Amino acid sequence: MISTITLNPSIDKTIYVNKLACNDTNRITKVEIDAGGKGINCSRMLAELGAETKALAFLGGTTGSYIRFVLEKAGVPLEYVETEKQTRVNICIEDTSGAPPTTLNDRGGPFAARAMVELFEKAKDLARGSSYVVLGGSVPLGVNPDVHKVLVQIASAGGAKVVLDADGEALVEGLQSKPFMVKPNRDEAERLLGKTFESKTDVARGALEISKRGIELVVISLGKQGAIACYDGAIYDATAPRCEPKSTIGSGDSLIAGLLHGLEKGLSMEESLALGCAAGAATACSDGTDIGKKADVDRLLKDAKVSKITVTNE
Repeated sequence: MISTITLNPSIDKTIYVNKLACNDTNRITKVEIDAGGKGINCSRMLAELGAETKALAFLGGTTGSYIRFVLEKAGVPLEYVETEKQTRVNICIEDTSGAPPTTLNDRGGPFAARAMVELFEKAKDLARGSSYVVLGGSVPLGVNPDVHKVLVQIASAGGAKVVLDADGEALVEGLQSKPFMVKPNRDEAERLLGKTFESKTDVARGALEISKRGIELVVISLGKQGAIACYDGAIYDATAPRCEPKSTIGSGDSLIAGLLHGLEKGLSMEESLALGCAAGAATACSDGTDIGKKADVDRLLKDAKVSKITVTNE
């Protein structure tokens, strides 16, 4: 089983307008609402692919109830810790001008100390029955930034291989506990290493540098360019299938889902990365915050190419 833990889930509300005009009235053309959060998205794609999964999250109020409804509909078993604070709502404004979307993300939290203790206990039980545990996303207000470090330790002690998908201080702290895998995107990897990647070769060197911190598998996602992975000293260049992207929300989470599903089934690293790229592309080509469908993953898989590459030291 591949389980996920989401400390800061959300309802993702995407609002479409013809052209966003600040400080003026805007007419909405379409609204899409869905459950969000890295672990939530990952579990939904795992269920879509037919993998056994379970999600653990903080949930509160009517917004938390909506997320429970979405996961139930998607066939994702859920363990949750109820919080007094409502689950947050993130807003994304998309217009037809071609400009990047405007996002308004709530911080989430704060949560009572007893809620954190309860989540740690549930995480222990979850890890014992899981081959992989995926940790990801932002840290709610009032929760110590080292929480991912602690969760990596808890899940690893339970016998699971841990996957960390975080940014900033949460990523730095989590790396100290040496998870099995990390999946930063290009910007997150650059911030972690304090470098700018000018080419895929630079990305590959960055993945190798992160792996030297004791991380067995490093995957740096590159959006429509695919991903670079470092595993067991080898570097892999994964090319994403071509499709018309509509939204990148959840595509990195879907990449993790496809990759882990492949590894759990015993596929090679190349085959697993290809499945991950196909799953990520299927979600990127879906509307708004929706998760890609298995039929689209299967269709795109044949165009996902993975090859080993050689990278020399600078």
